[in-house]
Amino acid sequence: MLINEDFVAFTGDARRAFEAALQTLLTLGFEVEEQSSLRLVVTGPGFNSTRQNALLGISRAKFSAERSSLVVKAELGGLDRFQRLMLIFMISLGAFDSLLLLALWFFIERLRTHTWFLAIPVIIFIPWIFIAPVMTRWISKRTKNALNTLLHNMAMLA
Repeated sequence: MLINEDFVAFTGDARRAFEAALQTLLTLGFEVEEQSSLRLVVTGPGFNSTRQNALLGISRAKFSAERSSLVVKAELGGLDRFQRLMLIFMISLGAFDSLLLLALWFFIERLRTHTWFLAIPVIIFIPWIFIAPVMTRWISKRTKNALNTLLHNMAMLA
């Protein structure tokens, strides 16, 4: 599981900082797992689409006020789930295309003379080999930046 850890200098009231985080996270569907004067633990609903808020890539986050800093340790389970969905999507798309085009090649007499026709599923699949990792990195970067922004806002508002 991907884990992101970040901190920011902090000298304010930890409870106010946690309230600021809760205002953002509760509206996104996060649930409070644990809350005290120096620690906040939340769990997220998950990430289903690239159009959703980037913070939904977080499955669990632990915010804590230590010495002179505000620290967050986040499990990015939403991103792991998205990566698995992309892999399942690519495999399913490739299998469907392969079966469909193989059936067309087998049942249509004129296509049997063109063996290059069987390479079409591979050609369709090739761009996804590059698109999927780029999308995953882009979403991961968005989630980490959103978490960093939330952490800085917590420090500023407290």
